[in-house]
Amino acid sequence: MSAMSYDDLLARNLELIRTVCRKTATEQSRFIEDLSLDSIDLVGLVSEMEDEFRVFVPEERLHTFRTVGEATRCLHELLNQGEAA
Repeated sequence: MSAMSYDDLLARNLELIRTVCRKTATEQSRFIEDLSLDSIDLVGLVSEMEDEFRVFVPEERLHTFRTVGEATRCLHELLNQGEAA
């Protein structure tokens, strides 16, 4: 997948969350506190993001995700570094 702007990536990520989690989120939404996701739910959501954007998120990065914005920034960084599969 070619690199995309952060705003476009965020919009697609928010739509993915709405579809997968059936919750409305914002860039500031916290996965645990605001979206009520547990660690298994979060892993599943990140797996969906990896499939959607064809990128691999290293496990050590996954543990840093607290908000939708943090996850989106990581994906944006990985895509722009050419780490897309």
